[in-house]
Amino acid sequence: MLTAAIGFVQNVQLACFAIVFILMALHDRENRSFRWLACAYCAGLIGGAFEFAGHLVPAWVSIPLSMIAAPVGYACIHSGVVHFLKRAWPTRWVSFALVAATFLAFLFWSPSLAHSFGAVMDRMSTLQDLELAIQTALTSIVLLTTWEEETIWPRRVMGTFLSVYSAVEFARVAVYLITGVLPDRAAPWVEGASGIVYVVSCSVLPLNFIWMQNARLHAYMNRQMTTDVLTRLLNRRGLTQAGELETARYLRERRDFAVILMDIDHFKRLNDSYGHSAGDQVLAETAWVLRSLVRKTDTVGRLGGEEFVILLPGTLADGAAKLSENLRLTIEAHDYLIDGRKLHITGSFGVALSAARAHLAWETLLKEADQALYQAKRDGRNLCRFSVPTIESDPLPNQSQSRPASQTGTGAAQPS
Repeated sequence: MLTAAIGFVQNVQLACFAIVFILMALHDRENRSFRWLACAYCAGLIGGAFEFAGHLVPAWVSIPLSMIAAPVGYACIHSGVVHFLKRAWPTRWVSFALVAATFLAFLFWSPSLAHSFGAVMDRMSTLQDLELAIQTALTSIVLLTTWEEETIWPRRVMGTFLSVYSAVEFARVAVYLITGVLPDRAAPWVEGASGIVYVVSCSVLPLNFIWMQNARLHAYMNRQMTTDVLTRLLNRRGLTQAGELETARYLRERRDFAVILMDIDHFKRLNDSYGHSAGDQVLAETAWVLRSLVRKTDTVGRLGGEEFVILLPGTLADGAAKLSENLRLTIEAHDYLIDGRKLHITGSFGVALSAARAHLAWETLLKEADQALYQAKRDGRNLCRFSVPTIESDPLPNQSQSRPASQTGTGAAQPS
């Protein structure tokens, strides 16, 4: 009675999700993952139909077809997961090879159903359990060994559940090998765990896959909102988020940081002389130069127009001075190839420091860097200038105040 009830609930769920994934596959024809999931749930639905209408066809036909449905379904789920995660794993072929081998075994045993139905069915059920145990283990390994930050939580949940599913299936196989009978007669607790896992899997797996899809889409949309299309750097919104986060970390951990604001000199003249496409090329190449000269932990963004911001965690005055001067010299020496001609540009830099202040806001620091930048422009461009903050009367305890670097040349970083 319990088995029949579980089977009925499963078939209702399979029918609902088969319809859902068929419609999703038709709507998004480029997403093959949805097609694999639609195939998986259609296979399960067809298997359920053979199971409940098996009396209409010979047992040697209906039983192998109904029992192979679940392995086919989980092989399709495995392929959908591998495709979604863009993994070049050969496990897809292993998965379907297991299905083929299992089905051949079912066909080999099915003629014996007429003579020893119970013993043959036990063997077929145990082989199905073993196949499902391996299938779910393979899918779990793919999910838990893939590194994709944006889908980490749905992958962990789905991978963990499939690990539990695999363990239950292996337990069923072990019970049969040890006792010679199925768990429903030898180990009722294993049979109960199986029933729970089977029912839950019909809902957890598709919902979890939709969660993975939604997590990736959300991360993509967030990148679109915070990334500059031309330079692939953070835009103003992304910079504000990064700056406010670093400021909050500074106020909590009291670890100084620096901000460099850079502006390309005479950029309007460049656009007027060579066209906006040349200006876009210069912006993109400058972004590449900036990104290539900073640490992986640093943040580079385009504030707007020809202005760039570099956020330097854990950096004091000397480090910011050396980096800004290195950036200035590198950009000055870089060859920009525009319409087959070499073009050289320069940049002006303004540097601001947290300087062990007890109170600090990101907008304040950005404004100070902007003031230093305009000082560099007033002094003749192609220069680096520091903003010297007024240290408050209550500086942070046990903090050495950062000092601007001394002048080292015409374009050296120095206080404004």
